[in-house]
Amino acid sequence: MPRLWRALPMLHTGCPIPEFNLLRFTLPTIAAALTVALALPTAAVLSSESASAVASSAFTSTEVFSDDMSRTVSVGLGTPSEAAYVLSDPSSFSVANGAARANVATPGTSASLDVAGISLADASASAEFTLDALPKSGGGIYLSLQARQTSAGYYHVQVRVDPQGRVLLETLRINGAQQTSLGRLYVPNFTAVPGVAFRLDTQITGSSPVAIDARVSAVGSVRSTWDLSVQDSSSSRVIAAGTLGLGSYVSASSPAQPARFDDLTLAKLTSAATTEPAPTPTPTPTPTPTTPVPPQPDTSTGIGAAPVWSEAGARTNAGSATVGSTNYAVPSGAVYVDADAAAGGNGSVTAPYNSIQTAIDRSATGSVLVLRAGTYHQTATVPAGKAVTIQPYPGERVWMDGSEKISGWTASGSSYYSPGWTYDFDSTPSFTKGQADGTSPGWQWVNPAYPMAAHPEQVWIDGVPQREVGSLAQLTAGTFFTDTAGDRLYLGTNPSGHEVRASTLTKALSLRGEGTVVRGIGVRGYATSIWMMGTITVEAPKTRVENVEVYDSASTGLFVGAADAVVKNVTLARNGLMGLGANYADRLSVEGLLAVENNSEHFNQAPVSGGLKIAKSRGFIVKSSAFLRNDGPGLWTDQSVYDMDISGSDFVENKGTGVFLEISQKVDFVNNLVLRNVGNAMKINNTGDVNIWNNTIVGGDRVLNIVQDERSATDASVPGHDPRYPFPDPTMPWVIRNVSIGNNVIAGSTGNCTICVEDYSHKYAASDLNIKSNGNIVQRDAVNKPTWFVVWSRGAANVNPYVFSAFADYRFTTGQDARSLVVEGRAVTDAKGKILSDVATQAANVALAPPTALVGLLGSSTATIGARIP
Repeated sequence: MPRLWRALPMLHTGCPIPEFNLLRFTLPTIAAALTVALALPTAAVLSSESASAVASSAFTSTEVFSDDMSRTVSVGLGTPSEAAYVLSDPSSFSVANGAARANVATPGTSASLDVAGISLADASASAEFTLDALPKSGGGIYLSLQARQTSAGYYHVQVRVDPQGRVLLETLRINGAQQTSLGRLYVPNFTAVPGVAFRLDTQITGSSPVAIDARVSAVGSVRSTWDLSVQDSSSSRVIAAGTLGLGSYVSASSPAQPARFDDLTLAKLTSAATTEPAPTPTPTPTPTPTTPVPPQPDTSTGIGAAPVWSEAGARTNAGSATVGSTNYAVPSGAVYVDADAAAGGNGSVTAPYNSIQTAIDRSATGSVLVLRAGTYHQTATVPAGKAVTIQPYPGERVWMDGSEKISGWTASGSSYYSPGWTYDFDSTPSFTKGQADGTSPGWQWVNPAYPMAAHPEQVWIDGVPQREVGSLAQLTAGTFFTDTAGDRLYLGTNPSGHEVRASTLTKALSLRGEGTVVRGIGVRGYATSIWMMGTITVEAPKTRVENVEVYDSASTGLFVGAADAVVKNVTLARNGLMGLGANYADRLSVEGLLAVENNSEHFNQAPVSGGLKIAKSRGFIVKSSAFLRNDGPGLWTDQSVYDMDISGSDFVENKGTGVFLEISQKVDFVNNLVLRNVGNAMKINNTGDVNIWNNTIVGGDRVLNIVQDERSATDASVPGHDPRYPFPDPTMPWVIRNVSIGNNVIAGSTGNCTICVEDYSHKYAASDLNIKSNGNIVQRDAVNKPTWFVVWSRGAANVNPYVFSAFADYRFTTGQDARSLVVEGRAVTDAKGKILSDVATQAANVALAPPTALVGLLGSSTATIGARIP
């Protein structure tokens, strides 16, 4: 049946959540799709072990179709012996050299096929896919298998490969214009590699419920478990037999590219309960791979593969390119380094240095250092007065790794030790070496529940981190202890037959040469003490860090302490204290940063923790970045940060405040998504001249918390003054004056207040401070949840602020939010923060024209509400 194969461009942008591929929509459903809200999942996700066990024991498989593409066809696919193909556009397909090619020539469109003449209910399908190159940018490419295609709908299993090579696996049910995601995950320990095939296997069985299993694996590998197993029990489930198909779709935000596919196989699954017992088959030997399996990122020789971060709820394609995927040009006269080269090289391509530091020392300023593939257990410093560029050879994986393999284990009672452990790392819980931990609230670094947090030692067994304990008596399975007096490293888990690695270096790179560039490499596993500031430290102006990944550092991944630095497309993940720290970092530009699951050692959230904290800096830019699931604030500006643009970024599921603006000044905060954070969604503390426009701010203890405390900019004893400026600094009053709040979604408080303006100094009324709010969607879950809808400061004559349980009382008393839309007793956004369609209709006349000064950041002068969410 002919179908419209162009997907809806408005639904396909470069966000990292899956683009729900509409490549199977027929023409009459297109208009309807424009107004359909994404249905909530109704499936149950099973463990891969239990699902595969059920499938293997309950069904037998009979192959009904296979195509190894062993022919040559210039246009179309030709006709395999078992059945014919129905193609979306024959000119998009060809066959040569043992594989078919699906050429998606226009972003936002797809090429698809159905296998004609075969209709199955319980079925399995398999195909091998190959990409000649990873997507260069945007949302990436989607490769899919379909089953039970009927007039009632069908099941669609797709993998998305993004520009970093990450593979997102997802199962969807399509019923006309309604798309339902039944489950999705990033495939663990797997990265797509250009030119190397991988296999997608699917299986669909049953009717009440319908079970859908899927997995992704390297060609030639043998797996018995599934990556993703879901059950569909909804009334919309598809139970009838239907045709099967295959498709390729390129995101509208990515350049067009082809995909190759091969060995398409379909099988009928028959319930074992109705099948005659078969004789025991002769064992079949494990097949020899016909295609070389690509080496994954050091899973056997490092501390584990680079983490795969699920970014559900985030819009941006933030983060580093996959290590080994960059293609920086190598200039004439480049200096070569190879960690595996013999000593005595001269830096040429045939006789490279084997030390990054040697290459730096022997190179002139302006040199480009090209690192060949491998693991560099090294540390290096670019000295003052020398600017170099450090980059990998095109297409090669380069890791700076602070860990090394530990061997020579001896059993000792219920523990195991390795002798010769001579490392005694500094565990100072402060930015000042040797300083004791603080004692007053907010200044104590170490959480008593995690007493070893400041100790930089790190140990992994087969890539799994072990927890450090403070004495041999505390040792249990999954923990380790360092006996510095006896020079022994103890484990509570038997290391026999396993790889044990431990951090033995403290820093990767100190960048002290103005204009230095580091790009395209990965950094992991360094035992960085807190006072060292970061595993990579930027200590000179005009330094650029680009497409760099830093994870599993014992404290802070990256620190910037100089002006005019650029941090672009960097991933900072699972670092012990903080992702990015900055101080005296004027005009710091952060773009495309992914800061995820930092403070993995669980320090107290104050004085510092989380995704990014910056202090004493001016001209700070954050855009198109994502701060996800950090144990602490997502973004924290503190101690006299002046003039900030924060736009197009996501702050999702952080365990502290999503965005914390503290004793700072002059902030434009626009088009951001602040979603499901545990602390306040957004807190503004002693910070003025703040424009909060066109954001979606949902969830959190208090959704919007604007607070004045007793700290005064005229009190020299209060920490936080920038000593580079006069005291008192007239540009830094530390007062919540001139706060403008417009065109936002403010919803989902889990605490006692939704919009909260309080003055603990008892000096100011909100009207005195020129705090204005209008044109918003403001929501609470019920008329008494939270009990206080709005808290509003009343000024010096009143110790207690206004507390409004009814929004109408707040409007009447203050005159604020006169045209805002108020919703009680129901949600106003979906799980991704997108405004529900019926709410958007009600809010059509609410939005205000944005202030002229914000149009540049917003990219439009159109009156709209909330962040732009695809």
